[in-house]
Amino acid sequence: MMISKTILGLIVVGSAVLLLNCKPKEEETELSEEYYTGGKNGTAFVAGSNAYEQMSDAVKDVLAFKRGEAMFENNYVTGEGTPFSGLGPVYIRSSCIACHPGYGRSKRVDNFNSDEYGNGYLVMIHDADGKILPSFTGMLQTKAVAPFLPPVDEKGIHITWKVFTDQYGNRYPDGTTYSLIYPEVSIDRNAINVPVPSEYYVSIEGTIGIYGTGLLDAITDADLRAEAQSQSQRGYAVGKLGPDITEADGSTHPGRYTYGCTRGTLQNGPGSNAIWNITNVTRPDRAYHYITEPYATAMADNVQIQQSLGWTRDSIYNYLMSKNLPPEMSMSEFDEFMIWHRGLAVPAARNLDDPKVQEGKTIFYSIGCTACHKPSWTTGEDKYIAGYSNQKIWPYSDLLQHNLGWKDKNASPGLREWCRTTPLWGRGLSLICAGHTDHLHDLRARNFEEAILWHFGQAETAREKFRNLSKSQREALIDFLNAI
Repeated sequence: MMISKTILGLIVVGSAVLLLNCKPKEEETELSEEYYTGGKNGTAFVAGSNAYEQMSDAVKDVLAFKRGEAMFENNYVTGEGTPFSGLGPVYIRSSCIACHPGYGRSKRVDNFNSDEYGNGYLVMIHDADGKILPSFTGMLQTKAVAPFLPPVDEKGIHITWKVFTDQYGNRYPDGTTYSLIYPEVSIDRNAINVPVPSEYYVSIEGTIGIYGTGLLDAITDADLRAEAQSQSQRGYAVGKLGPDITEADGSTHPGRYTYGCTRGTLQNGPGSNAIWNITNVTRPDRAYHYITEPYATAMADNVQIQQSLGWTRDSIYNYLMSKNLPPEMSMSEFDEFMIWHRGLAVPAARNLDDPKVQEGKTIFYSIGCTACHKPSWTTGEDKYIAGYSNQKIWPYSDLLQHNLGWKDKNASPGLREWCRTTPLWGRGLSLICAGHTDHLHDLRARNFEEAILWHFGQAETAREKFRNLSKSQREALIDFLNAI
């Protein structure tokens, strides 16, 4: 997947200069620190449709950033020796941006179609306890390069949105009504091309937002552990620290990325993994396919695949399971992808001086939302982007997992029980940037109000306080969420 850096450099240099010259000037009066959501060096004062796409001032290598951005935006192809080649033999999407519309998070859909822009649902097939079945990868692949077959033909995936009614009949004390929905997902057995037990369950999760992840990476492990320790000493909404994750260099870090906190650092985080396992594009540190042994066996035993390729059964199996495949992405290209990934700025907060927004902030703090949505952190020394060091940032997340009581709310077995607190920074721009306002792990909440009303479990006290606010107060709180 060798990209011509000379050609790409000529293409992007103009747009890079345009990006810098068109950056809006800060107001002459000094803004309060809360406007600088990503700190002085990681905040972009852009509130338009490209607000999530801005390069942080801390990035020094503009061309590397733009080349990394090209890897995120372009479709990967199956041919060899061309830019962005190496797709397959099985894959989830052909590009990263397909799952992250406008660089934000994915949208809720009614019908699963991985070719639909913005459908970033990741499907999981598991047992009743949520354990992924051995025939499948953690993120289900529904695409394949002929003559191979995908583990599951996506035409057999069905999403049905069910109505949920809470104990109050979906009605506030003031009589105002609301609506709540949740997904049920199934897969036809005849759409599955690998061994599967008689009983299996299916769950979905939407992709997360990617801007600001480099700043979250700059929060120290010690501060993350200290936050977990501090919460353990209180009697409510106690967060669970992510499990320790061992990195390729042997270092160990508490998980802070993904809903399950399964990634400890950004270097081994969602983006660095996704650029490999979503596309199956190999690189020197990932010189193997993201597949399972049962899948390799099923494909190797398929006579039609043998005849189409002209390979023996063992040749097919050995190719699929090889741990020493030629790299299709170089490490220098991957490094540039990570410069872009880390270098995305956070949109500045907006309208914080508006009286209604100020009222909403007071309510947000007073009803207990900050117990999990920790407003700010101060980063440590960052070895990747020096300008990210010692910045006060405002993600509104403790980066810990909390039990929101979803498992008991008309949900299928295996539904995520514990979920990392979602950073709220920039989420008020989702409609203009990503084209939707969907929230929560499986995008069941169609707006901020529904997201709050799905807060059960450890957050039920705050939910009840929200329900008992006046209509004007509820609107003020949501105005605050849209502002940060």
